[in-house]
Amino acid sequence: MTLTKRISELMTSLVTGIPEREFQIQLGFLATLLGESFYLYGRSGSGKALILERWIAAFKNAKALKVGSREQDMPVNLDSYDIIEFLTYDPRNENVKDNVTIALEDHGKASLILSGEMRPEDALCRGEIIDNISLTIVLPENISAVALCELLKTQGDVTSTHVSPGLTVTAEEKSQWNEEIKKVSLSEDTLKVIAGVVEVCDENNIYVSVRKWIALANIMKAMAFFNGRTETRLEDTFFLGMPIWSRSVSNKVITEKYRQIVLKQMLKDIPEILEKPYDAEDLMFRIKKLMHSSNNLYETKIFNEEPCVSYRITIAGETVPLYAPLRYIETEGDFFPYNELKREEKRVRCNYHGTSNCSISVASSVKSVGIRTMSSRNSTISANEKYEDFGVLPTYILKENDPDIVEKKKADMVEIRQEIQAVAEKETKALQSLKAVFASIKSSKEDLFCNKEFLSELQDRVSALFDSTKVVLGKIKEAHDLLASQGV
Repeated sequence: MTLTKRISELMTSLVTGIPEREFQIQLGFLATLLGESFYLYGRSGSGKALILERWIAAFKNAKALKVGSREQDMPVNLDSYDIIEFLTYDPRNENVKDNVTIALEDHGKASLILSGEMRPEDALCRGEIIDNISLTIVLPENISAVALCELLKTQGDVTSTHVSPGLTVTAEEKSQWNEEIKKVSLSEDTLKVIAGVVEVCDENNIYVSVRKWIALANIMKAMAFFNGRTETRLEDTFFLGMPIWSRSVSNKVITEKYRQIVLKQMLKDIPEILEKPYDAEDLMFRIKKLMHSSNNLYETKIFNEEPCVSYRITIAGETVPLYAPLRYIETEGDFFPYNELKREEKRVRCNYHGTSNCSISVASSVKSVGIRTMSSRNSTISANEKYEDFGVLPTYILKENDPDIVEKKKADMVEIRQEIQAVAEKETKALQSLKAVFASIKSSKEDLFCNKEFLSELQDRVSALFDSTKVVLGKIKEAHDLLASQGV
């Protein structure tokens, strides 16, 4: 039996009967194996006691010291234990607080596990040990209906622990594996993700000690080691996106930013995919305008850095200027003109209906008060806002079939053809890369210590990017076919 297979079977034994806590149990096993100190947080009934028993059962003949809430003195030979567990850690109990301080100083290679119902930041800050704890493992407060029904079907005793002696880890193996784990190297992807999280911590004044980073890096190395790898992968960092950071504020900031960091690193070959998507609808708009509009030269003025047709309308005795961008002339579809503040005036709606005459409608809410009034300017236009027809205003034609306009439209069409080719190549490359990334994510699903919940979240995000890219490519092809059909 390979080491990966053996540990996989051991993990199966440890998580049996404890649904929707699999990754937390696996993470705690790795921390215990590495001799790290961590805090297990969960409400009453969340399974803490059972999980603690499973961790002890994973190690052959493990010598465990269990410290309860009653007053007791700590043994002088703490370094002779393999695991030290504080079953109900509460720093308000001075005896418990003192005992934890002693254990942190003298536990040697033993893993120190604090278990409690007090929120991590309260428990660890009040105990003045927050910087001495490598990570926090948070248990869900309940389980889903589906998981509960599956659990009830077994009708077994979930409180019992059954681990085959052949799977348990001996003290010699633990020592040997720890030495091998140290030899695993951190990949460039892993280091980039760590650096990204460090930057987030610096920007938000979140302190993470070097000692804690070393502990977290060792957990990543252990994940790679038990999967038969000599170098970590991006997937080994997924637990950084969990609430392991002891303080609720730190957890919120880091877990949110981590998702952006890991996705950016995963898509490092196509970073532009995370930027604003290409506007294929605008491309079609420009093509149809070039194909179907006249070559007339209209009277315009530059406003908000683009040529606009200037209008003045009077509402409730108040005259206000409006500016309709030239790009909308002779097109179909509603648009909002600019107001004098160079913003879209959403209380006025315009449409040229394929001509050079502008149909104007005004929101009912400002029909009697005007546009400049403070009350109307501060109001928001609801989705159900009704617009009333105001009038139709013409656009003055300076010259029909202007040769400069003809040449400009020809030049614009050449640019559009080049744009279509460039965008098609870029989006095709992105589609191929996304397909490869999705396949890579999928192949990691069965890896030992894989955070399947987070992996599924990434799959969904990459899948959504893939689908949106396919839509853009479809529109690009539609634009190409439209030009080809017209012989343009």
